[in-house]
Amino acid sequence: MHLAANWIATMDAAIKNPKSALYDAIIKRTVAHYQLRFGKTPGFPALDWRLFKAQLLVESGGPTNPAWSTRPMQIGNPGDAAYGVLRSGVQGSNLIMSVPLKMDISSKSISTPELNIRAAIAYVFTLAAKFHPAQVIDNPKVKHVKVMPGQSLSSIAAAQHTTIQDLVQENPMAAGVLHPGQVLKFQAAHMAIVIAGWKQITPEFLARWYNGGGYDGFGDPAYAAKLKYVLGKLDS
Repeated sequence: MHLAANWIATMDAAIKNPKSALYDAIIKRTVAHYQLRFGKTPGFPALDWRLFKAQLLVESGGPTNPAWSTRPMQIGNPGDAAYGVLRSGVQGSNLIMSVPLKMDISSKSISTPELNIRAAIAYVFTLAAKFHPAQVIDNPKVKHVKVMPGQSLSSIAAAQHTTIQDLVQENPMAAGVLHPGQVLKFQAAHMAIVIAGWKQITPEFLARWYNGGGYDGFGDPAYAAKLKYVLGKLDS
């Protein structure tokens, strides 16, 4: 992808500007936080904090741009869907955000650079997570219940605070017809949305899912190339 000479000159100047390191500590701390929280989940992506710094420079235009001091990651700009997702805790973002971040997003200005950066990284992880419904055992102690006339697996699960899945696992024959007086084993359990895996966070991923990838006129078609250019400069 050909990058415009004036954009390259702007980025080269931004990277050389000492102020470009202003938010490095925030990015490092935030990435380390997700590594600590989710590092043992299946397929957790190998992370280089500099990719987020490259994203920060591309999104903001660098330290001389007014966005650098307000919304450097563009979260909360008009037409931005990410801010609404985080504020509402939808699309799995409620599982991704820490309690302090949730509180800050609900009570503080998104035009504060540090919060803008933390929100943006949380949104990236929300986009990267693969969410899946799964059974969660609340108490491993096995209990017993007697089937009453007219009861079904779903009504028993609701009454005993367990799941149909647990009832079937503990009582394979219960998948068929239930009989009054039949005794079923169960554990306290519930169904929840969990993180089952991750997409890898790469320049291409950020271009497609964070920026829009240039699809249908939305986003920057050169976004991935720009991230790679800046990242290459940061690596050198």
